[in-house]
Amino acid sequence: MSSFSREIRSFLVVSQSDSIRAAAERLNISAPALSRQLQMLERSYDTTLLVRSANGVTLTPAGAALRDEAMRWMASNAALSKRLHQANKSIGLRLRLGVMEGLIATLIPPLTKRLEALFGEVELELAVGSTSDIIPQAEALELDMIVAFNMPRLSRLVIVESQEYHLGAVFAPSLALQGEGPLPLAEALKHPLCLPSSALSMHTRLLAEILSERINPKVQISSNSITALLTFMRQGAGLGFLTWPDVCADVEAGRLCFRPLANRRLTETLSISICRGNNLGDATGIVVREISESLAAMGR
Repeated sequence: MSSFSREIRSFLVVSQSDSIRAAAERLNISAPALSRQLQMLERSYDTTLLVRSANGVTLTPAGAALRDEAMRWMASNAALSKRLHQANKSIGLRLRLGVMEGLIATLIPPLTKRLEALFGEVELELAVGSTSDIIPQAEALELDMIVAFNMPRLSRLVIVESQEYHLGAVFAPSLALQGEGPLPLAEALKHPLCLPSSALSMHTRLLAEILSERINPKVQISSNSITALLTFMRQGAGLGFLTWPDVCADVEAGRLCFRPLANRRLTETLSISICRGNNLGDATGIVVREISESLAAMGR
């Protein structure tokens, strides 16, 4: 839980965005709702904090002063939080990790075991969601690291390692698909589909590939939740398109099958990023290494 008001956190995101609309998209709220939050903040300080123009949003001197002070508050609060946790608990490592929903079952259990072997007791504070869901928490200094697909290049984040993974066809063994090896997209589109919604980064490129086949497939479910898509696919309700890290645990358990797409280069870039609010200190490099090796152990 954040010690700072929703209005302050929203203001900081606005201060790092090109426009109110862009900031609202990052916060996953409407632009009018964000404008109301900013108006409440301006009333509470009895001053104008930003100026809107055709070129975007510009902070007033008062707004710039509030931004700088709020960043110092958050850094100080993060340091205090770390000291209080260390004083009250004999924890070897506390890791605040932003992670994609699809990696919870495949990455987090083996990573936790590896960290416990090195640090003893480990406390994980997970922020789970899409890349756009997680970034605002990093900008509010609430995360140490992020493991997510298709991370944008931001000055507040340091991407230390990236790996490309191919999207493949994912389906239950009960689904009638002949043969093995790479699967033609046209063949996959003959089956009901379980597709990611526009909230997920893979949506646009995947939809473009589907439309290029000039086939009108049946969509069984569209969702921003990888868990929901996997649930339907395990039940044999349809075929979906995900990466190996999303499904490797299900494939190894025999619940799902994974086949790469023939003659298609649809990839997702999975990155490990260090956040500006990182409190891991000397353990940072060790944690990066353990995340990297845990991902490598999944295969591709």
